[in-house]
Amino acid sequence: MAKKKQAAGKKAPTKAKKAPAKTMKKTPEPKKTTTRSKKTFSVAEFSEKTYLTQKGVNEWVKQGKLKGEKDENGNWLVDAASLQLPFMKRLIR
Repeated sequence: MAKKKQAAGKKAPTKAKKAPAKTMKKTPEPKKTTTRSKKTFSVAEFSEKTYLTQKGVNEWVKQGKLKGEKDENGNWLVDAASLQLPFMKRLIR
């Protein structure tokens, strides 16, 4: 089979370009504040509310059983929501 040659001065036909799809405007997300809005307890306070020792609270936070974060001084703050965990309900005083 012989290949078809294009006529001189004519360009090969191209596909029509599609218009870009319309994008919906996103609603702006609320900015995150740096102040803590959730309730936290120090390790000592959390251990007083439960039958855990301070060492036990520290270990459980490090293991991820309890939710917590370190403050600017390096002390653990335990999330108050950790008191609502199913395995913690039997350990509340």
